[in-house]
Amino acid sequence: MAYCKKIMYILLTMKKRRIVLVIVLVSLVFASHIAAANGIDEKLASNLFYYQSPMQNTTASDEISINIRKLELLYRLVNRDFLFEIDNDVVFESMAKALFTALEDPYSGYVVAKEAADFSEETTGTYGGIGAYISKHFLEYRDFSKPETYMVNITSVFPGSPAEMAGLRSGDLVSHIDGKPVDDMEAEDASRALKGQPNTIVMLTIHRGSTVFDVPVTRQIVSVPTVSKTYIDNDMIGYLRITQFTNSTGQQTREALQEFAGKPLKGVILDLRDNPGGIVDAALEVADMLLSGKQIVHIYGKNDTREKTYVAQRDTILKESIPLVLLVNKGSASSSEILAGALKDNGRATLVGNTTFGKGLIQLVSPFDQGYYTLTTSQYRTPNNNDINKIGIPVDYEVDEITVAEEKMDVYAKFIESGIAETFVEEHPGYSEEHMDQFLEMVSGSETPLPTDVYRLVLRRLYLQEIPYDERPLVDPDFDPVLKKAIELLETNR
Repeated sequence: MAYCKKIMYILLTMKKRRIVLVIVLVSLVFASHIAAANGIDEKLASNLFYYQSPMQNTTASDEISINIRKLELLYRLVNRDFLFEIDNDVVFESMAKALFTALEDPYSGYVVAKEAADFSEETTGTYGGIGAYISKHFLEYRDFSKPETYMVNITSVFPGSPAEMAGLRSGDLVSHIDGKPVDDMEAEDASRALKGQPNTIVMLTIHRGSTVFDVPVTRQIVSVPTVSKTYIDNDMIGYLRITQFTNSTGQQTREALQEFAGKPLKGVILDLRDNPGGIVDAALEVADMLLSGKQIVHIYGKNDTREKTYVAQRDTILKESIPLVLLVNKGSASSSEILAGALKDNGRATLVGNTTFGKGLIQLVSPFDQGYYTLTTSQYRTPNNNDINKIGIPVDYEVDEITVAEEKMDVYAKFIESGIAETFVEEHPGYSEEHMDQFLEMVSGSETPLPTDVYRLVLRRLYLQEIPYDERPLVDPDFDPVLKKAIELLETNR
């Protein structure tokens, strides 16, 4: 990762009345939601940025001036003597990309006009996608001894999405899309290859550890709200899921917490699993609603002589006497980790799930010329001054989600492709425990059976797909061991 660049893209869609996520969440030029979309833009409030007087960094400025003059001289020599016509726009874009390449930072880069056009796509309409965040390193950073540098990385999978149904999960690597290798694809090329008409199939070759297998994924219209809430355990526990941090996240969260605060709840569960981050200000705003006068995060910039520490106001929306459980996993990154670190270090929440991703750097995304750039401008530490970059935040209770072991993925792929579960659902409409028992009895005789929890989850998802999206339950504790553990902790007041 030290010598690579990557940008996250989102491959899911929303209904026509909502924002449509084509490759990233919105136009980068007017990026109100850009942060969560690419996983690297995490703009802080303007007061984070320092003023540098003209007298500072004189030596560096002199070196820049000298290099610019040398580059101009070289450019003019080429322009004068080169035999063929020069496309000056292409030359500029190549020089701009080279500047960021020289930084050797995985999160800084320049995206040229042709590629930036994808990010500025109209944000209305419908698109078919697989429902997953992906990332891919820039081609100049490929190292063919390291698959993660030239394959497509699946960074997170959205609940109820085609990708989830196909058994994909965070950390999977995609080497081929419809049989075509992704080695020479830029991230936006891979994004376009994954998109398509709803109900069409895209075949993905997945590398998971030492296992390689093909998975057919049926593209669908995927609608994923930023903030959603419900009540569980006889309406005694409030459940709030934040899938990404955007400009609207704060207000949506505020409304949900205000509703929770008006009810006699025995606890609240905040779910940040597979939340890749987003706008830092939104995460700070949410933290401020849950903490009273406590430190939230420490920010360090290049030329700051003192750290900037954000402190929550005294007033909270949710009383600190109400127990809070936070769900995280390795797909919880950046802004999610700022919130998780603040709640953990201040003893405000119990963390359940798996250690978070580990991204302690913050980027600024800005349009420039016909393209845009992303640049690492600061780093952060948790209230206890923990540097979580490339480390992550450990949980209080380690609980794994239902997954398929690497050695069983071939079996799983064949099972999904066989259509056995789909046929059963067609012949036994309507979910019931009786149908579940019948299905488990039917598949238990397989020569190489999968774990029972996997069979149960597959069938449950298929039944849920029969329900209109807006009517599906937001949570399913019996099929979610992490959530089940959180409920247990709140019931026992631990």
